[in-house]
Amino acid sequence: VWPPCRRHETLLSPSFRRAAAAMKLCSPTGFTAAAAALLAASSADATHTLRGLQLHEQGTLQRDTQRSGATYYHLSQYSGTFCTGRYVALDLTLNVMTQINLPDGRQPEVLCNKLEYNSTDSTFVVHSCPGSSATGCPLECEGCHEDMVKHFTKGQCNGGWLLSEGAAPEDCTSPNAECISKNRVDVGLARWCDKWPTPGNSTYEQKTSDDFMAEEES
Repeated sequence: VWPPCRRHETLLSPSFRRAAAAMKLCSPTGFTAAAAALLAASSADATHTLRGLQLHEQGTLQRDTQRSGATYYHLSQYSGTFCTGRYVALDLTLNVMTQINLPDGRQPEVLCNKLEYNSTDSTFVVHSCPGSSATGCPLECEGCHEDMVKHFTKGQCNGGWLLSEGAAPEDCTSPNAECISKNRVDVGLARWCDKWPTPGNSTYEQKTSDDFMAEEES
């Protein structure tokens, strides 16, 4: 049996396997006629087969992602403090410093972000700082006093920011029904890394997600 057929053999229904055998589909020359066999099978049989193949491929992709050791999250900044409505998103990878070159006119030009897990209290810490077009990102964001967009519990709104598991949704690319964009805004406030006021300062207490969103749009 040709390898592609052997790979999915257990997912194919008996009627499809009989049709495949009769038409010699499970050979390098005959496999291209698989579409014709699907059309000849009943609609329910074809749907079952295609769904089975799709689920099989999704499982393979998930296992490959797990083997890579990468764990993906995204940080959303909403236009209000209750994490509802439209938002912008930033992709993060656990324990990996990631570099993003922001669009022209945005600050900083090079954005560096790293997400870490704090096992002591089961929270996450977002480290965000500016990088350099010449040297890229540092291994660690050192000397940053900004701590407004830093400590998160997964899935819990924090003053207009929300950390969620998984990469930013497809809506951030298109059709942008709720998500305006991804990886195009300094969601983690890296631009404030070395300019953040000390706790107790009136500016520190009054700034909100809306303030920073308006700052980005100006």
